Amino acid sequence: MPLFNKNLSKIQTSKIRQFDTYCNQFKDVIKLTLGQPLFPTPAPVKEKAVEALRNNITTYTPNRGAQVTRETVLRYCKQHFGVGYDLEEIIVGVGTTEVLAASLCAILNEGDEVIIPAPAYSGYEPLVLLNNCTVKTVDTASDGFQLTAENLKKHITPKTKCVILTDPSNPTGASLSRDNRNELAAFLATTGIFVIADEVYNRILYTNDYRSFGTYPELRKQLIIVNSFSKSHSMTGWRLGWVLAGKEVINEIAKVHQYCVTAASTIGQYALQAVLDPQTEKALAHMTASYRDNMEYACRVLTHAGFDCKPPQGAFYLYLSTANFGIDGDTFARRLVQETSVAIIPGDAFGDAYKDYVRLSYCVDRPTLTEALRRITGFVSKL
Repeated sequence: MPLFNKNLSKIQTSKIRQFDTYCNQFKDVIKLTLGQPLFPTPAPVKEKAVEALRNNITTYTPNRGAQVTRETVLRYCKQHFGVGYDLEEIIVGVGTTEVLAASLCAILNEGDEVIIPAPAYSGYEPLVLLNNCTVKTVDTASDGFQLTAENLKKHITPKTKCVILTDPSNPTGASLSRDNRNELAAFLATTGIFVIADEVYNRILYTNDYRSFGTYPELRKQLIIVNSFSKSHSMTGWRLGWVLAGKEVINEIAKVHQYCVTAASTIGQYALQAVLDPQTEKALAHMTASYRDNMEYACRVLTHAGFDCKPPQGAFYLYLSTANFGIDGDTFARRLVQETSVAIIPGDAFGDAYKDYVRLSYCVDRPTLTEALRRITGFVSKL
């Protein structure tokens, strides 16, 4: 009898975290590795958390979240994304990762296939493998990192159970064009397979072309939306996210969620009442403007240095090919940190096919970004 879950042999620690830890050994390293927002959590949110502590609001909430919290998040989704769900169609959980894991556990059976457009966030595949299922990746590089319905159709099989759509994308920052999104929604509605829409970066956008998959009524029965305040509100350590789905689906997800975490932090849930505060929205606007400025600045510098750097539509990453320099991404990233103390992530952390890429996170202050880009420019000039 195996000592451990046999599916654990199929996965390993995220290469993002592995490489970030590797970079810690270098002196005065500038880290452009993790998606950690530069700014503090907006003041109204922090003040609500303090208020909860002072008022001893520290007991359990219902498994799916306190009613006031769920109502607030639903108003937030309606106001910002035009997405309407009922109180019984939402679970407030411990970040996007937890509600995504609960969702996959609820819908997958052994042998099912899950389609993931690539390059993709490295946290998806292990969750599929732990459910003893198979990942089918769809390469999007030739389409400018845009998943098209035509490309997706080629990968649908009788075993396909769901597709995970991340918009905007980590690691590329790409957001689907209006035509691609409409065509995907129309096609997926004919398949009946589950659609998991990871929309965690959809408040960090540099385009007016965005539309949540939750606004397509034809997808309603098969759609699961996961999101959080981690990136948008600089609340990574608060671990607060949510999942939206129709009643039949959400009731099954709730079973997994209940036995994995019981409920999200009561203090954090209480603090979420401030996400619609005008001062919170003002802070978000400032953050996004800063990311946009950094993105445009970095693209100019890196293009001049010889990279093929096209401005992304959202998030706070640049996914850069190292092919112009005749070097693979892993070697590039290792030499860069060894020789300049600038840390970025090798591109194959987001898919084995992307060995000639690196990911750079630009959600840092401008002086830090300027110095990092100066070192990168000097490094590539010597290759």
